[in-house]
Amino acid sequence: MLILTLPACSSRVARPSPPAKVPLPSTEVIAGLLQNGKQAVAQGQYDRAIGLFRRLQDGYPNAPERPEATLLLAQVFEKRGETIQALVEYRKLASDFPQAPQATLARTKIPELERQLPVVRPPQESRTIGLHVGPDAMAGLDDRELGRLRQSGTNTLVVSVTKNKPSPGVYFKTDWAPVLQDRLSALVGAAHRQGMQVWASFSVRRMDWVDPKQEWADWKFNAQTGRLERVETLDLLHPALRDYLVGLLTDLAGTGVDGIFLVADPPSEASEGFSTHALRKFEKDMGQPVDPSRLLSAQGRERSLGYAPEFWRWLGWKQREQSRSVLGVMEAVRAAFPGLMVAVEVHPEAVTNPQAALAMYAEDLFDLRRYRLDYIALSVTAAQGALAAKAAEIVRGERLLLLVDPADKSSLKPATLPAGTGLIYKEKSGPPRLTNQGR
Repeated sequence: MLILTLPACSSRVARPSPPAKVPLPSTEVIAGLLQNGKQAVAQGQYDRAIGLFRRLQDGYPNAPERPEATLLLAQVFEKRGETIQALVEYRKLASDFPQAPQATLARTKIPELERQLPVVRPPQESRTIGLHVGPDAMAGLDDRELGRLRQSGTNTLVVSVTKNKPSPGVYFKTDWAPVLQDRLSALVGAAHRQGMQVWASFSVRRMDWVDPKQEWADWKFNAQTGRLERVETLDLLHPALRDYLVGLLTDLAGTGVDGIFLVADPPSEASEGFSTHALRKFEKDMGQPVDPSRLLSAQGRERSLGYAPEFWRWLGWKQREQSRSVLGVMEAVRAAFPGLMVAVEVHPEAVTNPQAALAMYAEDLFDLRRYRLDYIALSVTAAQGALAAKAAEIVRGERLLLLVDPADKSSLKPATLPAGTGLIYKEKSGPPRLTNQGR
């Protein structure tokens, strides 16, 4: 009988007992952890404080006091001079508890601490070889794909980080615009691990998420009707827009991007720029009012624009003021992120026909040379080798980037370009619209 009952007894002993239920923590326990942690900080017992705040974080994931504990933990690390650990906690607070009152302070502290970190950039070869990608392509740029691009010779990514209608917004964390999805920060980190740079492609004249009630829109003169009309692009001389751009682009730089690439689309056309702010500032600066109907007229059967002689004085002023406004924004951003590089795109006409570029796009390549720019970029085709050489001569060599279609990759090679000239491969997006010389 004893032998027959042993297996049954053994089976009962081997069966694991159910886990004991742990009662939910009381508010008094959590309050005690917070209070003891604060006392430890006041007494300089930072290790003990860290342990208490960590215990609350890890042991009570649903406690409403977690944002406060995370903030206190970040502040302890900051007191100890452990900037990286403090940044980890501030970023966790801003990401996990964006609506908590403590997150407001975290978003302020993050860029402040980032400026204290040493500027570390991935190694950059003497020549930039890059790829321009849209925001939808960011999700596919995982470590494997980035490694493949790096092996093929790509050392730079230029990424579009905004989207306009019908669902406008941005693809990086900011409080200044609707965030469609935060894709950029992860891409920057992954690219840097591969030794690649990341540039954010951005248009300062087209941001469809801006509320029309702000009245930041630009105005154009319709020569057919003789009236001023509001347009979708923005008035670069509006003082509130400048302040807005400083905030937005500072957040963009805070993602860790190596540079910001200011695209030429959409340009400031000849009939645009006649906002109230621009008209008033021109009269103040130049000592005379400006009448759009005297500058522009519809001529000929096709009713094309005709320019009065005084139009060129207005146009030169508009170009200089718009460049000063935009590049002044970039200098303000660079004050917070000194290592940030800046590239400005111009149209090929800025090289081949400067007068036309000034009229059609408010671009002056010679004027741009006065500013602290790292690169000037323009679109070319494989047949425009002479254009590239002339552009390199104007912008003084190594500051030139050429935007080329990947289809030209076989015929337009780095070895055939002026020394130091970089290449960014960018697919054409639809039929040429801005110019017939490169897009």
